[in-house]
Amino acid sequence: MKNRRFHVVVLREDGKEYHNRVLEWFQVRKHITLAAGLLGGLTLGTLAFFALATLQGNLVRHNIKLVKEEHQLKMSLAELSKSLDNARTRLSQSEQQLSRMEELARQQNLKVDETAGVGGVVPNSGNTPKLKVPSRDVAVKAIAEGISDLKEQVDSVYNETQDVQRILGPHLERLAHTPSIWPVKGFIASGFGPRTNPIGGGPEFHPGIDISAPYGSPVEAPADGLVIFTGWKDGYGKCIEISHGNGYTTRYGHLSKILVKQGQHVKRWQKIGLVGSTGYSTGPHLHYEVRRNDHPLNPKKFLLF
Repeated sequence: MKNRRFHVVVLREDGKEYHNRVLEWFQVRKHITLAAGLLGGLTLGTLAFFALATLQGNLVRHNIKLVKEEHQLKMSLAELSKSLDNARTRLSQSEQQLSRMEELARQQNLKVDETAGVGGVVPNSGNTPKLKVPSRDVAVKAIAEGISDLKEQVDSVYNETQDVQRILGPHLERLAHTPSIWPVKGFIASGFGPRTNPIGGGPEFHPGIDISAPYGSPVEAPADGLVIFTGWKDGYGKCIEISHGNGYTTRYGHLSKILVKQGQHVKRWQKIGLVGSTGYSTGPHLHYEVRRNDHPLNPKKFLLF
């Protein structure tokens, strides 16, 4: 393009020429380009500002959403932990009850029929609420469902254990307090009922049995109970009496040593004294009585093992 010149004439109010300047075309183009550049820069800057502001707003909203979901997740995890603790507690209670019943059954030498119908699986009756968790977190949701299923199973075991406890518990408790074992290892030297007095020779009623055993042999409680008497009793020598509940009491005579105190609770198989020959006795043995409402019963009928 050929160089062009523009003449700019500035006139005063009286019409006379005030200034005359020649502008090269390339100078005009330079100024126009500079102005266009400044305008474009301002436009781009404005657009960039609005874009950054929009992005910042999106980030803030996303961050708020994440904070809410984190709070929900923490609440869900806390609920999961609480539910799991409750399940563990119930399971522990069931285990303790089962252990106690097994121990009572073992003491009674009993075997529980595993096929006996004492309860069934209790379906979810609505008492086990489903835990609420953020649906986006599939892993936590799966854990929640697993714990809910576990809680239902624990509740079922707990209910079955309660049924077993309700049915067998009273029987096992009664058996635990019923004299049923030999209080000392030996043989029966004199039975229950009418006999000839071994010392005076006259007829008498023998209210118990005499179990012959070596001097100092351990004497064990035949059932759980409360010691209601320890000391010397005429004819019995050193003597112990134990109350087992339901009107049952047991009496142990001719002991060489007493190992329990009055008011003490004892368990079956617990050592309570030693065989001796105190009182009216012809030699070392244990005089053993079983009474109900102070009426003597034949102890031999109670000796199961």
